Amino acid sequence: MNFKGKTLLFIMIITSLLCFKTFAQKDKIYNEMTLEELLDIDVVVTASKHPEDLFETPLSTTIISKEEISNSGVTSIPEALRLSQGLIVREITPGNYDIHIRGYDDITKNVYLTLSYNTTILVMIDNRIVYSYFSGGTFWETLPVDLNDVERIEVVRGPASALYGPNAVTGVINIITSHANKKGKNITVNGQLGTNKAKNASVNIGYNWDDKTKLSFSGNFSERYRFDSEYYDFIRKDYVGVDSLTLFVTPVKDISANEPWMFNDYQKELDAYYDEDLSLRRAGGNIFFTHNYGVNSNIDIALGAQKSQSQRTGFLNIATPLSQTESESYYLNAKIKHDNVSGQFTVNSGKDENNYKFNSYKFTNIEGNLEYFKEFKTISIRPGINYKYLSYNSPFTYNESFSFNELKYQFKDESRETFSYSAFMLTEWKPTAKLRVIGAARLDKFGFNKHYFMNYEVASTYRINKNNLVRAVHSKASKSPFFFDTYLNSSITTNYDHIVDGAPGPITVPVTLHVKGQKDLKYPTITSSEIGWRTKITNSLSLDLEMFYSQVDNFVNPNVYHDYTTVQEVDDLGNPGTVLSIRADGTVKFENYNLNASQYGLGFTLDYDFSDEFKAKVFGNYQKTNISGRKNIDVELTNIQFDFSPTGDILTTTLSNTTNPTQWSEDATPSFFGGFTLNYKPNNKWSFNTDGYIYSQHEFANYNYYQISDIENLEKDKSQMDIKTNLVLNAKTSYQLNKHALINITAKNILGEHREYGFADNIGSIVLLGLQWKY
Repeated sequence: MNFKGKTLLFIMIITSLLCFKTFAQKDKIYNEMTLEELLDIDVVVTASKHPEDLFETPLSTTIISKEEISNSGVTSIPEALRLSQGLIVREITPGNYDIHIRGYDDITKNVYLTLSYNTTILVMIDNRIVYSYFSGGTFWETLPVDLNDVERIEVVRGPASALYGPNAVTGVINIITSHANKKGKNITVNGQLGTNKAKNASVNIGYNWDDKTKLSFSGNFSERYRFDSEYYDFIRKDYVGVDSLTLFVTPVKDISANEPWMFNDYQKELDAYYDEDLSLRRAGGNIFFTHNYGVNSNIDIALGAQKSQSQRTGFLNIATPLSQTESESYYLNAKIKHDNVSGQFTVNSGKDENNYKFNSYKFTNIEGNLEYFKEFKTISIRPGINYKYLSYNSPFTYNESFSFNELKYQFKDESRETFSYSAFMLTEWKPTAKLRVIGAARLDKFGFNKHYFMNYEVASTYRINKNNLVRAVHSKASKSPFFFDTYLNSSITTNYDHIVDGAPGPITVPVTLHVKGQKDLKYPTITSSEIGWRTKITNSLSLDLEMFYSQVDNFVNPNVYHDYTTVQEVDDLGNPGTVLSIRADGTVKFENYNLNASQYGLGFTLDYDFSDEFKAKVFGNYQKTNISGRKNIDVELTNIQFDFSPTGDILTTTLSNTTNPTQWSEDATPSFFGGFTLNYKPNNKWSFNTDGYIYSQHEFANYNYYQISDIENLEKDKSQMDIKTNLVLNAKTSYQLNKHALINITAKNILGEHREYGFADNIGSIVLLGLQWKY
């Protein structure tokens, strides 16, 4: 047994032994609490799928409350995640974010996703999954809800696929909405105008019929503009105007004439123009209906739509990291509960249209979930089943290969479809009031992959007394198969200048690569062990401490298989002479790969309520990631073949090699990230708030994979950008004019312009004036 296994076993044994001392104290913990302490309990549902005291949850969990969000200077849901411990939140362009839980930033990049891009967090809205199964990940700008809809955000750190299915690899973010909470009419209107043409607006109108039936309508709008007007060019390794961009991989436009595409012609052919000033414009609308037809029976229906336009990183556009995407989507989320049975049915459909048209796709996702909860004296069980229907339509996944040379990107009636079915069980045992043990397992099967994805979780908590709790968790979680990795079908022909000894100049060699997805891959799987301690040092001071260790395997990598063929004359002595022709072709295949990653770290959250008027929170996370195996770019010669012509005067030489074109790195994750909030309310009129988010220095690197020819001189094909240690500081002041109206002023990024994401935009300071009206 390895060290982490021994540690976990030791903790489990100790907590089990301790429980015998307290078997007769089943209700003692909460009986010892004062009324004020009981009223101060935070309730969380995501960690174990039912309401529980946040202090008791076995997983690393943070609640970002509606009050915290309102007090702070944040203006969007992804930015609000900077109020939680354990999250890396970087602004790519104004209003567009890349978010990771604890790290592993670099494990998803490949020849198409050349920069850090998160696919390991499962994001939900009221338990409705908003994850993209095309290439993985969540596009935050496409969420139909906004801060006006949010009751709280629950963040679970650590693998949770046993509870929610594949892709909850590093954690879960559940955005929980709430509407029409007071009887009668409920109206809230928010508006903000700021410098650099920043705008936020939202409205929520609802009615509550005696807490039995609720109906609400909500809408939101946001707009952000860039502080920059230039784009990063990987060839020049600098920022230039969009008209001066160059293609960092140059497809051949006319193969017979070896004429390459130039950026301006390529852009015109694709109609790939930018709204250079606009960073983000998004609008969403929602309808929420809830009806309670019994004490333990209710129905909850939500439907809505969103439309957005953003500039962010994403798929390869062979010119610059930023692409422009217009997205439209529609959803239905229906939940029903009757006594111990609960069900959920969701539909999400839409399209993402990229200005580089080949990166566009349409989708329809349908999901059904059914669970049964049964509670006995000391044990509860929650079995369930799940079914998904997934459909994606993309030029990259058709039977006819997409050519980067010919650019035939039109949509066809050729959607790729699959399904998945799942079964899961969550069991909880409470032998005493102080000891709790949870076990969960889930089995998922996807129609386009032969493998079964088995995930599990074992967790235990021991409440030493009302002010102290220790916990331990061991879990495994995997990513799901994606349409992109499975069905990708594309090709590209580029020119490569080959230097031949004795020749007056380089020989232009056309190189054709066929890029293929592959079915039945295994996908990155994380195995994690964690221990934690929560303590209430005083009535006003609490500490949550966690230590974790995890390992990742089953990496997927696009390996390149090349054949270089040289035809030469042979002189009378049999020596190779004049080169008659050179050609090269190859295949890029997505394959499982000899690579492993591990991470250890610790996190903390310190809450201090100095008084009813003054509250503070400080949190931080330290991590260290190590990558082992075939992590460096390399070329391996696999075969040499010589063939002579029948007359013996022509020699054909074929060299075959395998290339790992991906440089894996630990440096993309900051070793430390954290933040703080300070809130002062001297009376019921005024509120002053400051919040900060900090991360340490880290590095973004990009290699021009398509141009790698000389392993000894890789640095010429590398672009690197260091992200400096930075503190993002916001401040907000609010004044309550009367019982209906409140005004506020918010200053964002007070310390000035900085870059948070490699090869993307500078993020500048803005000031916003806001008005809120409630009825």
